[in-house]
Amino acid sequence: MKKLLNRTLFVIIGISVIGILMYYISVWNQEKVFNKYGFDFNPKRKEIGLKEISKSWNSKKLSWKNWNKLKDENYNDGIISKFGKIFSMENIPTGLTFENEFIEDKTIFTNKVIWLNSNILFWKNGIESEMDVYEKNTDSVKIETLSIRYYFQDENGNKNYFEANHSVYDLDILYCGTSDFIKRDLQRKSGKPYYGNITKKEADSILTKWKRKN
Repeated sequence: MKKLLNRTLFVIIGISVIGILMYYISVWNQEKVFNKYGFDFNPKRKEIGLKEISKSWNSKKLSWKNWNKLKDENYNDGIISKFGKIFSMENIPTGLTFENEFIEDKTIFTNKVIWLNSNILFWKNGIESEMDVYEKNTDSVKIETLSIRYYFQDENGNKNYFEANHSVYDLDILYCGTSDFIKRDLQRKSGKPYYGNITKKEADSILTKWKRKN
């Protein structure tokens, strides 16, 4: 009986040590991924057609340390729920955000969001997608927004494609995002690549016009 207890205790300690090691290795690997897809990734961005990161932008990392901000459903998670999800071996979204510090009337680019995957199986960590967001004041009450997002690989396994959206908002009107959420959820469930309301070529054309007018 004593031998059985000792073996059980040994197994529990062994599993705990392995779990702790994997957790800290994955956290360390997340930092490597953040660096890989930060400034060092600019040559690839230029090749793809995404905006390169400037060192003058404000940046923020969203890692497991920012657990409650990673996804809405994590908001009320306690320690047990958090580590339960981490050790489920499923991908957990992390990311990087960059904001243009010098926003002026003629500034078009506002921010960049990079979605990364993290996993306790740290070799699965990598980039999912990256989005550039642009804004232009049409007049005193209207604003145009343009987003260009590139998917390296989405949750359905589709790879290497763009999704672009162009919208005009009246600042005096309160908008509800429910219809956009439903549309996006239907796209996700279809298993096909996401698509916006314009093409990447059309988005580039809009940007060219905006820059010319400025």
